[in-house]
Amino acid sequence: MKYKIKQKLFSFTDSFTIEDENGIEAFYVKGKFFSFSSRQRLYTKDGKELVTIKRKYLSLTPACYLINADGSKWIIRKKFWVLWGSKFYVETPNGKLEITGNIWDHEYQISQNGHVLARISKKWFSFSDTYGVDIYEPSLTAQLLSALIVIDRMHHSGRNSNVND
Repeated sequence: MKYKIKQKLFSFTDSFTIEDENGIEAFYVKGKFFSFSSRQRLYTKDGKELVTIKRKYLSLTPACYLINADGSKWIIRKKFWVLWGSKFYVETPNGKLEITGNIWDHEYQISQNGHVLARISKKWFSFSDTYGVDIYEPSLTAQLLSALIVIDRMHHSGRNSNVND
């Protein structure tokens, strides 16, 4: 399934709309303006909360939790001591995910044991960040979309994201 993730341009928090391949809103992500925990939540278009994105404090490198509706957690970490570019990895209850490609150019994929779960591509000519996402594992749609939001936050930390607060 293909999705388009677009960051809301005029928003005090990191908020995103997520449309399916037909241009219909499928999900949205909302953050809170005055929040000490730096949380965002991924909702269905009907308002059902699927994933909470929460910054992990007390970590040597930037890290965020994805807390699923069933209580399971994923953790996304930025690798330490990378000289050129950004590198990330994801720990899930079912093993580690690899993120390969060019994070700086926003052309990368998320895979597990050589099986591609999602491909991400950024649209460069827009006022706000817009990503195209092909998801090949429908059961992980909410988590993979949330992982992309976290990578965007970490990649833009200090500029238009609240990951450093």
